[in-house]
Amino acid sequence: MMKFFALENSLDEKIMGKIPQIKEFIHHCNIDEEPNHIDKYIFEKIEIQPILSNIVLYANAKQTDFINTYGNVGFGFGNLISDKLKLILEDFNCYGFQFFKTYILQNNKKNDNYCQTNIYDFPYQFIDFKNTIVSLKDGITRKVVSEPSNISNLEDFQSLINSLEFPISISLSNLSFNKNMDLDFFTLRFFENGGSNGIVSEKLKNELEKNEITGIEFRPIELSLREWYDSSDREKTYGKI
Repeated sequence: MMKFFALENSLDEKIMGKIPQIKEFIHHCNIDEEPNHIDKYIFEKIEIQPILSNIVLYANAKQTDFINTYGNVGFGFGNLISDKLKLILEDFNCYGFQFFKTYILQNNKKNDNYCQTNIYDFPYQFIDFKNTIVSLKDGITRKVVSEPSNISNLEDFQSLINSLEFPISISLSNLSFNKNMDLDFFTLRFFENGGSNGIVSEKLKNELEKNEITGIEFRPIELSLREWYDSSDREKTYGKI
């Protein structure tokens, strides 16, 4: 069985220099009024060169291969990755991500060896819905409202999505994939255990570690973020929080 890992922000200040790394966000337009700004494309593939925002790092922050922008304005559906990380991803089976060339600023100097990611699709076709728990939750209280028993395939799941009304939301847990699953890099909307920064296969994880890609930790997707932070395995690998 394939193992998968969610990318999480490194909490090691020796690697990061400073946490958080970002001092300032720079916007080159009125985002509310500019239709071509990247934030206007909500989980949508972009066919033009969008207008991007940029970041300024703190003086003592390190320029890691992965920089978490925490969903701030200008980065609602992606983060920043180095060209080095992008080149590795290009050799693997990626799904639902686009990459747009950009730059970061630090100490009044520009580094243009970065890309901004854009999430535009989710590979639900690889989920084994018969062995995955699909829940409906109150989007405000996060309490489970029901667990529909009739979700057995992709069509059922899409119908459920189309029937949602605020404040009800979907939650996927105990995630199971079907035998056709062959992806190395993707993300899943509605997944209870997160993974919005990206989910990687064990094969890609090993390659990233071999190339000493910085700024990330690899959390097994069967663990919640809290379980991961409390895990002795995490502490052995990445140190105490």
